[in-house]
Amino acid sequence: MKVSFLSCIILFLLPIVSVIAQEKKTYALKGKVVDESGEPLPASILVHELGKGTAAALDGTFIIKGLNPGNYHLHITHIGYKSLTKTINLESEDLELQFRMVESAITLQSLTIEANPFKNGPVEQSQTIEVVDRDFIEKNNSGTFSNALEKLPGISTINTGVGISKPVIRGMSFNRIMVNDRGIKQEGQQWGADHGLEIDPFDVDRVEIVKGPASLIYGSDGMSGVINISPAPLPEEGAIRGHLINSYRTNNQMRSHSAMVEGNEKDFVFKGRVTLQDFQDYRVPADRFVYAGFELPVYENRLKNTAGRERHFSFMAGLRKDWGKSTLTVSQFNQKAGIFTGAVGIPNSYNLRHNGEFGNIEFPHQDNMHLKVISNTNIQWNKNWLEIDLGYQRNNRLEQSLPHIHGVGPTPEGNLALALFLDTYTANARFNYHISPDHQSIIGFQSSLMNNQFGGFEFLLPEFQSLSTGLFYFHEYRWKDNFIVNAGLRLDGTLHDIKAHLQPIYDNSLNPTGETTQRNPDINRDFFNLSGSTGLSWIINEKNNVKLNLGSSYRIPTPIELATNGIHHGNFRHEVGDANLQSERSYQADMNYTFSKDNLLVGISPFVSYYEGYIYLAPTGRFSSLPGAGTLWEYRQNNAFFTGGELKFQWVPVKSLKTTLAVEYIHNYNLDTGLPLPLTPPASLLSGLEWTLPPNFIHSLTNGYLYLEYRQVASQERVDRNERITAGYGLLDAGLGWEIPIGRQNWKFQISGQNLLNAYYFNHLSRYRLLNLPEQGRNVNFNLKIPFQIK
Repeated sequence: MKVSFLSCIILFLLPIVSVIAQEKKTYALKGKVVDESGEPLPASILVHELGKGTAAALDGTFIIKGLNPGNYHLHITHIGYKSLTKTINLESEDLELQFRMVESAITLQSLTIEANPFKNGPVEQSQTIEVVDRDFIEKNNSGTFSNALEKLPGISTINTGVGISKPVIRGMSFNRIMVNDRGIKQEGQQWGADHGLEIDPFDVDRVEIVKGPASLIYGSDGMSGVINISPAPLPEEGAIRGHLINSYRTNNQMRSHSAMVEGNEKDFVFKGRVTLQDFQDYRVPADRFVYAGFELPVYENRLKNTAGRERHFSFMAGLRKDWGKSTLTVSQFNQKAGIFTGAVGIPNSYNLRHNGEFGNIEFPHQDNMHLKVISNTNIQWNKNWLEIDLGYQRNNRLEQSLPHIHGVGPTPEGNLALALFLDTYTANARFNYHISPDHQSIIGFQSSLMNNQFGGFEFLLPEFQSLSTGLFYFHEYRWKDNFIVNAGLRLDGTLHDIKAHLQPIYDNSLNPTGETTQRNPDINRDFFNLSGSTGLSWIINEKNNVKLNLGSSYRIPTPIELATNGIHHGNFRHEVGDANLQSERSYQADMNYTFSKDNLLVGISPFVSYYEGYIYLAPTGRFSSLPGAGTLWEYRQNNAFFTGGELKFQWVPVKSLKTTLAVEYIHNYNLDTGLPLPLTPPASLLSGLEWTLPPNFIHSLTNGYLYLEYRQVASQERVDRNERITAGYGLLDAGLGWEIPIGRQNWKFQISGQNLLNAYYFNHLSRYRLLNLPEQGRNVNFNLKIPFQIK
């Protein structure tokens, strides 16, 4: 019923925008693309607001018909050249333009950035933004979407085994960074490290990572950064195409298969994808580990019960007209993954022994399902644009475990230890108002309603409802052609209605005594916050760009931080909330300097932040009274200071040879305790060398490449009280890829390897580090992509 109601709203909007379209005369945009010497380029031209475009002819000319009068942002791209983003004003007649492109060997710099709400060029927004496309994700795919982003400076992950990972931006994760999928915030019970980001890694075409304060545009959870997952441009008229992807990973015998088809028939667009993944228990470079003073075995170097199975699908359909575009996307993520046997209860040699079947998913395990229904509509209104995003999400998380492991007998719930059911309704609207060539504004509204239910014989989080709304105004002023400033304000309010939970008490014979104990009280809290930001971008010349962004952000305490009181097995600890937590307030400054020429790119991004009432989870040094719970951790609130930065260096000394260097460092300080904050990523340096094979280097092979990367991670000795120090380590990765023309398509082959030296190391952010378990050993990935064209 809920999904049907949302679908009715979406279908109601489509006829309205169709009426708008019928009342306007359309025009054509003509132009020519050339290089610095005036030679024509067959570049690609995309109209951002409509998701439509064309490819220039060999003489560089192009034409895009069916455009209403108004303002548009054009993205012009061509391999080997810096991309262009141009704002054009199409008045009452056809327009003819000429675009000049500058040659560049730095491919990442040539990607167009669209995360800026004004959709202007890659250097004109004031925030630090990293962009990656499908080729980057496929080259660095390690089984999850989050792990593919680790090659970017300032980005790391929190891992729990294989298939479960969460992104970290500048040391911040959970509810301090936001993941937006097609304009809708991903709500997947992200408060636990063992709750992975439920995104199909094959269903991601473009990712834009906003570093630093982003609460103004995106809301409370954008305090420290935003990861925007953008859909690929809609296919051109008359095209029906797709691809098949098959992957294999040696460490845990992961087999992945993904099939996609998309098309455009008379402005009706569609896209569908199905993904299957299966993996076995993964290998570690160790045959024993130490837990609670006991040395325990790791049989055959495999962690028992870390196998899993994933089944995902997505389907998009919509219209693309001269008035804009409207699409409806339905997707579902399904994952069944084992939880390492030693993570629940007290591990011993007997329950760690394999039965010879490394692909079995035994107790304990988790079953995750994430359903999303998302509507995206862009409507042109004279020179202005209205964007409407509506979403419904259903997230089910089930943890299955034998009751006696937890010190309790049979229960009415059977083997269901914990169930969390989260429903989220989201509505976002943004009106982009073009005042003059130098001024433009955005007025935005965001609202979400969350409802959580729970079940099982364990308790972690009570029932709750949460209503959040926000209203913001953002303005951009182009003082000069090379000097752009922006500023904005945002008002937010949130209501939390959290139900008390009374748990029955049983005697030694497991009979109910009729008495109860309160795990959490009734909590009714409301929060209101005002935030703002301002920034500038100074384009000194074609080579130098300076950005500065200042912001005062906030974050509202989540229900888990206010009310949790139970065993979080995936984190190996008993977590306790605090009903009296207040909103966080931060004051942040973020700067970025970029020097870019045809064969050299240098980027420096320092940042500094001060937090009032920073909320974090810290170890107490005490053991929980609950059976099998481990250490007691509690949510605390202190003033804190963060600083650090990233350095990005790319140099092409000779044609086809590229060197890269990425450095990141984070320093924080608890101003009340005088200690570092827990779970702070250590400093790291990633160096790489990539050789692009010349044409015809090997007969029938095209677009070949070979790369070598080495990551050196420093030891992390700046830890909180009762937190363990982590030693430094080094990792060697390598890969190669090429294309083979078969028929009318190029089949793409890729081979890559991670931790090729089989290093024994601990990731400071990994949850299994608490059990003294090292990370994965050597892993070699094989990938084959087969494109096809139906028409």
